[in-house]
Amino acid sequence: MTRQFLLWTYVVVVLALVSASKTVLAQHEFHAPLDEDLNYLLDWTYDNTQQIMTFTVKVKTTGWIGFGISPYTGQMPGSDVVIAWVDSNGKAHLQDRFAEGRSLPGLDMIQDYKLISGTESNGITTIKFSRKFNTEDPKDLLLDTGTTRLIWAYHSQDPPTPYNIPIHQKKGSRSLNLFERMPEGHKPSLPSDVQTHDCRVPNATVPAKKTTYWCVGMRLPQVTEPNHIVKIEPLIDRANAGLVHHMILYECDANDKWHDYSDECESENMPMALRYCRGGAIVAGWGVGGESITFPTDTGFPIGNKNDPKFTIIEMHYDNPDQKSNIVDQSGFRLYYTKKLRKYDIGIALSTRHFRGGKELPMLAENKHYDFNYQEAVYLKRTQKFMPGGLETTDEMCFNYLFYYPRAPLAVCTSYTGFETLTPYFTKLTQMGKMPLPTRNGSRGIAEALQKTTLADQNLIKELKYLQTYPAPSMYCSYLNKSLVTPGFNVKMPNFVAAANFTGPIVDTSTSTSGVAPSMSSVHAM
Repeated sequence: MTRQFLLWTYVVVVLALVSASKTVLAQHEFHAPLDEDLNYLLDWTYDNTQQIMTFTVKVKTTGWIGFGISPYTGQMPGSDVVIAWVDSNGKAHLQDRFAEGRSLPGLDMIQDYKLISGTESNGITTIKFSRKFNTEDPKDLLLDTGTTRLIWAYHSQDPPTPYNIPIHQKKGSRSLNLFERMPEGHKPSLPSDVQTHDCRVPNATVPAKKTTYWCVGMRLPQVTEPNHIVKIEPLIDRANAGLVHHMILYECDANDKWHDYSDECESENMPMALRYCRGGAIVAGWGVGGESITFPTDTGFPIGNKNDPKFTIIEMHYDNPDQKSNIVDQSGFRLYYTKKLRKYDIGIALSTRHFRGGKELPMLAENKHYDFNYQEAVYLKRTQKFMPGGLETTDEMCFNYLFYYPRAPLAVCTSYTGFETLTPYFTKLTQMGKMPLPTRNGSRGIAEALQKTTLADQNLIKELKYLQTYPAPSMYCSYLNKSLVTPGFNVKMPNFVAAANFTGPIVDTSTSTSGVAPSMSSVHAM
């Protein structure tokens, strides 16, 4: 599966092509390369009042170029396409077309894309054009919020005639968020005293298996006075761009001696001091296709105070479907920090719904066309106010990172299947001899016992899936000093609706001793 590379490399492109595009760049708010070789650049802006988006494509070719919007597939069939070129007389041409299949797209009866300008200089063809968000033409796709799948193509020669266009020599696709982005001009400049600290995997040899979670303990910047992290940049080894699926940097209370300890997260050799940092308070997160995070000018993530994190564990998810061997990775994060403190400490929450006064508020953002391989931050157009408290939910492989300020004095606030829901089930497992008795009290004792438990009984597996899916989860919060927030401990989430499509009978698991009925086969595992 092709992975799209990171937008932060765009600065290299701008430097390389500045002589050809200085004027164009000044007119656009957003910029992105569409190909990995940096030969196809896209600039764009939009006018919400007139409901018009303006594009400029700059391609290293003296032939025709193609640009299109794909119907959520990233493929050519069903795509809304333009083909453009500058002829030998310097005249620009642009055609609005629609792709029925994998052949030359047919001309659209209504030409809704409007050519603004076109030039060819120093081996680069630049075409500027515009289009309404919604043309009401059935052959044009809607320009909408959320993820847009763009397709591109080009050829080294102009078409012999406007209706005889040779097949492309290069093509590709990329997912982008065209609307909910921070304009380049709005990104705060870095302070003059900014320093950087890299949290990278130290030459990890990725196992030759489909899925690996790799964990590394490492120090955060060793500062002795308050500082603010103001930018978080992903550092992905280019050779491994298709391998690194996501990364999470967790706060950790582990001893400094575990710095650079590196192993599979679920390895028996993983120290307990590091193992229990996973799932805690988050410093940074990145998903495939994501970009750098630059915090607003009045916010920063605090380090250097008494209760601020000093150590961390980075969790890497490697997706290796071909089970390749001998792959070494050094991906991670670069943290930018400054002594020039900002007004607010920023925090990170995991949230999918927003409630106030018992009522659910309108969505902050919605992505109707989510792309699993494009997981970037969404910048809200206006500041949103959050009241103290809230309902944070986590679900493995479905993270919504919400940066907010001012930071609440919480290390983590999340939801899990409650102890009171699972305790009867664990008790039954021990009575059946399926699970050893915990050797110590508390959740760590249960976790250690579960690591030694293997379930093969399908009824027991189905019962566990039911418990993890349908009963209302409990919310657990802890302060920065890791003490529990008692009023929020074990509180049932109100108005909970299970996402799974369960069609079997409701089972009273508190008294069940024989597992769940076979008719519960439609539950979804977590």
